[in-house]
Amino acid sequence: MTIRYTRILHCTLTSLSALILFCSCNKGKDVYIPEEGGGGGGQKKEETADYSKLTAANHPRVIMTEADVTTIKNKLSAGSDANLSTIHKIILAYADSKLNAADLQYKLTSNRLLSVSSEAAARIACCSYRLTGEQKYLERAEKDMKTVCNFSDWHSAAHFLDGAEMAYGVGIGYDWLYKDLSTETKNLAVKAITDFAFYCALNGKWNLNFYTSESNWNQVCNGGLVVAALAIYEANSTDSKQIIEKAVSSNKTIMKTLYNPDGNYPEGYGYWSFGTSFECLMLSAMESCLGTDFSLSDVEGFKKTGKWIMFMEGMNGLCFNYCDCDNSSDPMYPQWYLANKFNDPSLMYVELRKLGSGKYSSADGMYMPMVATYASRSATTDVAAPSDHLWTGAGINPVGLVHGDWTFSSTDVFLGLKAGKGNHSHGHLDAGSFVFDARGVRWSADLGLQSYGTIESVIAGLGGNFSDYSQNSMRWDVFRYNNYNHSTLTINDAKHKPSGTATITSTFDTDAKRGFVCNMTPPLSDQLSSATRTIYLENGTDLVIEDNIGAKAASSAMVRWTMVTMASPKVETGRILLTGTNGKKMQLTVTAKNGSSVELKTWSTVGKSYDAANTGYYECGFESKVSSGSSDTFTVRLTPVQ
Repeated sequence: MTIRYTRILHCTLTSLSALILFCSCNKGKDVYIPEEGGGGGGQKKEETADYSKLTAANHPRVIMTEADVTTIKNKLSAGSDANLSTIHKIILAYADSKLNAADLQYKLTSNRLLSVSSEAAARIACCSYRLTGEQKYLERAEKDMKTVCNFSDWHSAAHFLDGAEMAYGVGIGYDWLYKDLSTETKNLAVKAITDFAFYCALNGKWNLNFYTSESNWNQVCNGGLVVAALAIYEANSTDSKQIIEKAVSSNKTIMKTLYNPDGNYPEGYGYWSFGTSFECLMLSAMESCLGTDFSLSDVEGFKKTGKWIMFMEGMNGLCFNYCDCDNSSDPMYPQWYLANKFNDPSLMYVELRKLGSGKYSSADGMYMPMVATYASRSATTDVAAPSDHLWTGAGINPVGLVHGDWTFSSTDVFLGLKAGKGNHSHGHLDAGSFVFDARGVRWSADLGLQSYGTIESVIAGLGGNFSDYSQNSMRWDVFRYNNYNHSTLTINDAKHKPSGTATITSTFDTDAKRGFVCNMTPPLSDQLSSATRTIYLENGTDLVIEDNIGAKAASSAMVRWTMVTMASPKVETGRILLTGTNGKKMQLTVTAKNGSSVELKTWSTVGKSYDAANTGYYECGFESKVSSGSSDTFTVRLTPVQ
């Protein structure tokens, strides 16, 4: 779908009377006409955005409406929603913790102002929260707004995320505190947003064109800018309208790329949270101010993405952390919006568990006032666990996920399989890798990312570019980024082809056998004629991984089968015994269908001097040789040991 913007003064109508009628019906409005392809006979759905209410007299207006404030107040007063009360207390606690904090300073970290922008946005949002009601919060928020608006710039040209987050924070403060801010502060805010954010966006002053970026950059940058544009609209309507229109135009296509067809986000767990949080902020801001989100939320994969992120949650507070993601299971703020938007309270199941366990006590203040808003619109009690136990999704990075009883206890199990490719934003050479939780232990793990601040400059100093995803990039020399150190296959000691895309070709979904088949030939095609990984949970206890390896006619295939683990491995006769930190044990055994000799092994997790430490992680598996022109199927079984 493409969107054509039809401005009222540029309409072509067949008669003056028609023009008069059209203008009288749409005074103060712009008409957005999405061009529908396929069904419906090519009919165009007309949507209107009502800008007429964006006046100085109509503040606050962004995201948290007067109706929301009333609902929150009533529920808090009645004590009818314990979860909303907890969220409210978290916001106030965060705001209180910042009342006497040191003033914000313009300080770059790894050539980014982002940490300062994030801190500013969090402080301003919580201290501007419309249920604080005390002068001390207003004073803190206004002081922080004036501080950042007096910076020399917001570092947008060098790293646009910095300016986008700053614009979001200042925009929220401007709108929510509008009636109480001094004229000086309001004028300062408008000037800073215009000069430090809008100017850079509208004139291409950036390090990366986020309008065309198929990544979280599109969502975060557009989201921050749109919130600010809706906040200061009447003070700078020309730039604000351009910002909104460019966001809608670019975001529709990017949304499809990131979420379609099934909702799994190609950049992984942590970047879903970052990108989707700002996506939801942008959509809800447009809904509250303009009465429409221009059908952006109608993207099919976006409707499904909340279920995917639920399935990405493993045991012991860990997630499936493929790509550049940490393994910590964190608050997923978009779930509150998605549950309300798509009338699916089940999407709050995991988040309510986190809220009850105290996981939200250290939540990011940038988002928490919005969580209160979304939570107030839905019932947060008696939310049942999901009834399904398997999830799979295609797209850029296909994923297969299995959950057991959804209790997140020692009786629960979790399996995640990553297909896809390496040469995508935040990618690793991890096709075919898997994580597996059972009996309270992560038996198969992913090392996750290395902090950019510790590696970008090092790689640059060695003559490489960490952001280069090509075959010979030095990115793949970093320990945590290549296939040798993921739970996957390595053939002939060669790196995977970053452009080769592994796919999930079929699934099993019974209590006896629940899992996936993955075609791994594309990333291994330089070394093999074929490779298929079948992985499934058998009878809810044993994990089985079957790898069918077909060697090329002209060369043999030396197979390295690696599993990264958080359990201590010990090679014994005929097995590897794995012992978790809780004392639970699992044995790993291997059989070769066609008789290839198998050598069980462990490998060191110590990398080069510039690599991150991998304390608490181990690697184990086996090596075997498949003769040229032949094939073999290796079956690995992880079985609990009593």
